[in-house]
Amino acid sequence: MIKPSIVAYKELQHAYDFFNEHLFNNELPNLLITLQRGKHTFGYFSPERFTGKSTVSELALNPDYFGERSLADTLSTLAHEMCHVWQHYAEVKKCRGGYHDRVWGHKMESIGLMPSNTGLQGGKKTGQQMTHYIMKDGLFQQIVYKLLSSGFEISWYDKYSENMTSPISKVNHDILIDWINQTPKDDINLINKLTKTVNSNSIQMVGDADLAIVSSKPILKGTGTRDKFTCPDCGQNAWAKPTAYLICGDCNKRMENIS
Repeated sequence: MIKPSIVAYKELQHAYDFFNEHLFNNELPNLLITLQRGKHTFGYFSPERFTGKSTVSELALNPDYFGERSLADTLSTLAHEMCHVWQHYAEVKKCRGGYHDRVWGHKMESIGLMPSNTGLQGGKKTGQQMTHYIMKDGLFQQIVYKLLSSGFEISWYDKYSENMTSPISKVNHDILIDWINQTPKDDINLINKLTKTVNSNSIQMVGDADLAIVSSKPILKGTGTRDKFTCPDCGQNAWAKPTAYLICGDCNKRMENIS
């Protein structure tokens, strides 16, 4: 019998241990990983939050966003919070709770995540409210690919996250192309993990030269921004801008614009 609580937390613990080994040289302590909802936050770190048999810190992830963000983005949030864990326990300069200073920022960059208050290039690198994006050719890009190619996945997400406003994705087109170029063309499961959200709100088509990621939900009529494309062989549908060149990942056939 599947025990969802054990499976869900075991998955997060596995990701924490994997990143601790490959990004932090096993320097981070064991702590309590929790799922906590909070407005406008992907996760947080709370030092020495729990006590009992011992005193341990808390690293929380917000499951509200698991269904709206790519798996790589969700895992990058875990690594982001692990940089806070590192700063708290390492012999380095500390900062006030919740603030993102240069010490934390330099550690982020060393593991392949660029601090940015906008989630885009050119954003501020320090501040109270801070996110990040994955650096092209950085260490995190390599390590998260290794984790996902090992079969890692997150089994459950909040179904109501489908109705939330989706945050900016930090995985850019060039990084996705790098990942796809490393992946056997017939490994559709891994290709999907690299790009689509956990709740399958997006699908991908892979061609020889390019990658397109589009929403699998039809755009409302009258917006004039998306056309419907269909694979002539299997009938798979996708919606994208009228000029898009889409390839069906299952049949390797160009999808036809039928709008």
